[in-house]
Amino acid sequence: MLLRLLIAICLIITGCSMPQVVVLHDPLTPQEHLQLGLNYEKKGLIDEAIQHYKEASKSDAKGYLFLGNLYLNQKKYDIAEEYYKKAIQKNDKLADAYNNLAWLYCIKNENLDKAQELVKKAMEIEKNNPEKIKIYQDTFEQIQKLKTK
Repeated sequence: MLLRLLIAICLIITGCSMPQVVVLHDPLTPQEHLQLGLNYEKKGLIDEAIQHYKEASKSDAKGYLFLGNLYLNQKKYDIAEEYYKKAIQKNDKLADAYNNLAWLYCIKNENLDKAQELVKKAMEIEKNNPEKIKIYQDTFEQIQKLKTK
């Protein structure tokens, strides 16, 4: 009984001095993380850019899109492909992810039929956006050139 009382007193005394876990809310929006990531990427601070893109990707598929773009620019095509697919999985209306995955297949000169399907999907999503359609049309034409070689 005395032992239980001693343990209880010790727990009460040390319980007051135990560290408290504080969960902080990220004050930045996904868009702010994306912008920071772009700024870091432009400065060559790739690890920092990746960190911000990953933070954005928790709630915005564009984080995955930007990661795909980063790895595409580094010629790490398999990783880029993985992130484009994640972007599409998270948001199947993200036309740029379809187009960029199609472009990646063009660069690799593989899966050209799939690339054509992807860019058509991008054009369907953005059918009311002439600027985007022009970009996607360029991708489509590049696929056509590769397919006729």
